[in-house]
Amino acid sequence: YDLKNKCISKSMCKMFGINIKHMPRLIESTECAGTLTEKAAEALGLVKGIKVYGGGMDANLIGVGAGSTGLGDTHIYSGTSGWVGTITDKPTVDVTSMIAAVVAAQPGRYNYFAELETSGKCFEWVKDHIALDECGIYIQKKHITDDIESKYLSLFSYMTSIVDDIPAGSGGVIFTPWLHGNRCPFEDPNARGMFFNISLETGKTELIRAVLEGICYHKRWMLEASAKKVKPSDVIRFVGGGALSDFTCQVLADITGHVIETVDNPQNIGAVGAAACVGVGLGIIPSFDEIKKFIPAKKTFNPNFELKEKVYDKGFEVFKSLYKQNKKSFAILNANK
Repeated sequence: YDLKNKCISKSMCKMFGINIKHMPRLIESTECAGTLTEKAAEALGLVKGIKVYGGGMDANLIGVGAGSTGLGDTHIYSGTSGWVGTITDKPTVDVTSMIAAVVAAQPGRYNYFAELETSGKCFEWVKDHIALDECGIYIQKKHITDDIESKYLSLFSYMTSIVDDIPAGSGGVIFTPWLHGNRCPFEDPNARGMFFNISLETGKTELIRAVLEGICYHKRWMLEASAKKVKPSDVIRFVGGGALSDFTCQVLADITGHVIETVDNPQNIGAVGAAACVGVGLGIIPSFDEIKKFIPAKKTFNPNFELKEKVYDKGFEVFKSLYKQNKKSFAILNANK
């Protein structure tokens, strides 16, 4: 896509040997692309002739579904991957921090995205490899939630409940969430995750909390990098599976110093964004600026600035230093794999 001329890029097509005539017509997210064919309707169990709209890519629709649609609005996503996105009116690029704006779902707007390769995936990793109970249960792959009397809906909810008792800072342990390399604010496919500063007093619960804090440290780093060219909003919508946990939401607020808002069903928010685009296209919703009225905040988490200053600011500075100090070692161990 040619951002400047708002069309398919002729030079890119030529570079990759693609006949530009084979490319589809570009349409707006709110534009009707056609109607559902009889074959498609039968496969989906729907009615033939239903209008089909342009929609958008996952990240854009997630931002819309979060209600982050106004100029300057910021949302944070934590699913398998994660990102920080802020709405801007310019196609801004920061090559040094590996952040770029992509065309947004709303006309004349762009999403300035900073991305983390593994966000919630890190929490899934710690669930599978650390959080399972004793060795015998681990071998059987039996989770605490398998008990019919369990009050926990998932092992994730159990994990966040037990680490709530661990003091902020995880006993000095810091986790780097680079399990599959990293993109922003540095791009390095060789970067990896690590637990730094483990002691004899470190237990599973400290490690679990350190993973959550490490993910949030990196989100703060991306906010810091983004602010060099596009200022994030003071109040941020937090969505994705990570936003299901009140504990995680509060840690994110405390580490970043931003007010964090959540919405209903944050794990399915992309579908909400797609529906909102259709709503605007049909005229049910007057404009993208009105979408936030239909997606109110469910909960608000205010940062504990005393905790941020005493614990997290120090941990954040150490967190940022770990990549530079280990860059050469990452390359030695992981290059050419």
